[in-house]
Amino acid sequence: MQYEISNGVISIAAVLKGAELVSLKKGDIEYLWQADPAVWNRSAPNLFPFVGKLNGGVYRYGGKTYPMTPHGFARDVEFTLSKCTDTYLQFTLSDTDKTLKVYPFPFLFEITYTITGSTLTQTWRVTNTGKRAMYFSLGAHPGFVCPVQGGKLTDCSIRLSGAEKIERVTARTINAAGLVQEKTDSLSLSDGEMRITADMFSHDALIFENSGIRAVTLLDKSKKEFVRVDFDTDIFGLWSPQERSAPFLCIEPWYGRCDRAGFSGELSEREWGNELAPSDVFEKSFSITLF
Repeated sequence: MQYEISNGVISIAAVLKGAELVSLKKGDIEYLWQADPAVWNRSAPNLFPFVGKLNGGVYRYGGKTYPMTPHGFARDVEFTLSKCTDTYLQFTLSDTDKTLKVYPFPFLFEITYTITGSTLTQTWRVTNTGKRAMYFSLGAHPGFVCPVQGGKLTDCSIRLSGAEKIERVTARTINAAGLVQEKTDSLSLSDGEMRITADMFSHDALIFENSGIRAVTLLDKSKKEFVRVDFDTDIFGLWSPQERSAPFLCIEPWYGRCDRAGFSGELSEREWGNELAPSDVFEKSFSITLF
């Protein structure tokens, strides 16, 4: 079942599975990728309690080794709708016997969607309901139709706010196992903008760390902006399945990322991970503005 809200300017729809956003429209124009299973069968999954892949598909905690699917389990489980108004949706997920077998931490995970004018704000709230520190990562993975009204992905450009005065920006790349490798890509900029090229995602996602960038805007062939994602995290990813020539681009604010190639440490030692004390709350938001 879809839950839909509208403020007369934009409308959204989300489902219980993964509390995933499945539609984002301004007027009659759909901005969100519509989960074509032949290309990518998701639209905007929520990533928790991990982002990306783990080395060997496992992590270590408390002397035990646990398996974990890429991007964690939250995107594949049913949330509960806890509140719905004309402009607000709230979904909740808590630990179960099944989650505790693969992730030994009690938690409450809340996801809210709020629409104001042409902007959608998504907020995550993680509460540690257990009696020991919990470790987790968290992220978004929305795919935007690009360009939004027909054409090729390579017709578009990306604007990186905060990078207007530099000529090149460096991004981490992913190896065949889905792990961060030492190899980086250096991308040329002109006034903070870069064209999307046919080989831009030849190494899977591009990961930007400590770049100072706080917003990513997509521009069409005429350099008209059509969507902007604002965030406060120091790490984000850009991705499109290059081998499928898909007309969408994911802009992904993250609080965490995949393992580095060769990493074999404890859960608490993972790069970019988050630690949350008992009863403490971790709350973060990002926004999507449509033009």
